[in-house]
Amino acid sequence: MIKILLSLFRPFRWFIERMGADYDQFIRILELKLTLDDRRTRGINKTNTNSSEISNTILKQSFSQIIMGVMFAVVVMLVKSQFTFFFMMHIVLMIMMAMLIISEFTTILFDTSENTIIQPLPIAGNTQSLARNAHVFLYLALIAFNISVVSIVMAIVKFGIISGLLFLVSILFNVLFTLFMANILYLGIMHLATGEQLKTVVMYFQIVIAVLFMAGYQFGLNMIDRSKILDMTISLHWYSYLMPPVFFSGFIEAISTGTFDLKHILFIIESLIIPVLAIYLTTKYLTPVFNRKLLNLEQSDKATKVTKSSGKITGYYRIIEKIFTRRHEEKAAFRLAWQMSGYERLFKQAFFPSLAYVLVMIGVNFFKHDQTIESLQHSQRYFIIMYAFVLISFTLTTAILLGNNRQTEWIFKVLPAVSPADYFKGFIKAVFLRFFTPFYLLVGIGIAAFWGVSVIPDILIAWLSIYMLTLIMFYIQHPQFPFSNAKSASQGGTSFVKVMGLMLVSGIIGYGHYFISSKLGIYGMILLIVLYSLGILLVNRIWVYKLITWEKIDSYNSY
Repeated sequence: MIKILLSLFRPFRWFIERMGADYDQFIRILELKLTLDDRRTRGINKTNTNSSEISNTILKQSFSQIIMGVMFAVVVMLVKSQFTFFFMMHIVLMIMMAMLIISEFTTILFDTSENTIIQPLPIAGNTQSLARNAHVFLYLALIAFNISVVSIVMAIVKFGIISGLLFLVSILFNVLFTLFMANILYLGIMHLATGEQLKTVVMYFQIVIAVLFMAGYQFGLNMIDRSKILDMTISLHWYSYLMPPVFFSGFIEAISTGTFDLKHILFIIESLIIPVLAIYLTTKYLTPVFNRKLLNLEQSDKATKVTKSSGKITGYYRIIEKIFTRRHEEKAAFRLAWQMSGYERLFKQAFFPSLAYVLVMIGVNFFKHDQTIESLQHSQRYFIIMYAFVLISFTLTTAILLGNNRQTEWIFKVLPAVSPADYFKGFIKAVFLRFFTPFYLLVGIGIAAFWGVSVIPDILIAWLSIYMLTLIMFYIQHPQFPFSNAKSASQGGTSFVKVMGLMLVSGIIGYGHYFISSKLGIYGMILLIVLYSLGILLVNRIWVYKLITWEKIDSYNSY
């Protein structure tokens, strides 16, 4: 698979050398980066030495992304206008690419782990910088193709094979332009902050931008009048000619229909010149500056003094620890994860946006219907709010694995514990109770204030169900120690299949809760509280000790 990806750059050898890079060195560095991705992926399971593991990972992710692309294609399949069809698809692609660069590939853009190998070598010109951008471009282009492949086929059927092929070319242009904008954005941030402050600024920037993109996408979809989507057209204004989705769509329409008026000629010129100019400016001027800033960042990190934690224990922590932990090993792991989670940026970058995503989805879908406050108060739509947070069960259990404490698993290995299950119980309880429970409590207070105190048992039942699902999902996944896994490019993106499965589970348990409480009243609520409490007790007292053993941990962790 790596050889195939590298061969894609052969036709562009002249351009790479024109940018001041050595082509052979460029290929070797890019091969090194892809090999590191390969080993990170296969390193998830130490017992699995199959060399095709990265191919399988990419294939699995591609399948999920294609399914996602089907959902986007369904939205635009009824559009008659060729220009509008491609405009909407390019809008979706730009949003997806921007979110992926911000949420997934920033770690790669700022990664300096290979410098130990590369810096002592006589690397020419912009070779290293160009390889870094090529690395990100490969994965973005693959993801963009997966999301668009169904729409490409649909475009061929609706508008002809030329339109479909031009759409494919414009997708690559779109990725190049988005990567260019990301470089400018991060260079601007690097000018404003340095060292440890830069990492903190980037983290909060990622969270805010990711939420804004998600909100914009959700509100944009809901602004579309489904009844008029068949004949929907895009009105052009002077600023439209500055928007990449507009001139990419105009480029496809101009060539496929043979329309070469002034407007379409301008679209063609913009589509051909701007992406090429963007990649030229990126490789020739922006990436050398970016590389120097990155080197300064690495040096400042080495010079950064280690700060001592205050070690203060809050009253909330003391109460939670006494209620939810019993064994000494579990208490120790609980406190360790509680403190470590406050410092881990990768964990926060992965988890915090998910809370905001749920709120955005609730806000957009909850209030889009034309109804009064009085009708809402007499409805039971608070079930939708409560069970939307089931998705946290997925994001929290995957985010807890991410962190910069690599190769520290041996510390847990040498601790005198008969069963490692107590450690994992403490880990997941700490992050769930520290980061999700206070947030859910605030939401619950809002629900009780709006719908009345009579819904408090329902709020408790929903929390118990989410807590039990989170425990189950954490225990059944590979038993890896927390905050010790790197986020590699081949692991970019969430598992679409798991998210869809959780949405189905959310609907089932939410409807089950509604049905039982409405039929049995207070007795039904007591029954659910007892059942969920017994389920949590069973998972924590019996099931976890069978799932998590030292033998399984040795298979999925390196020491």
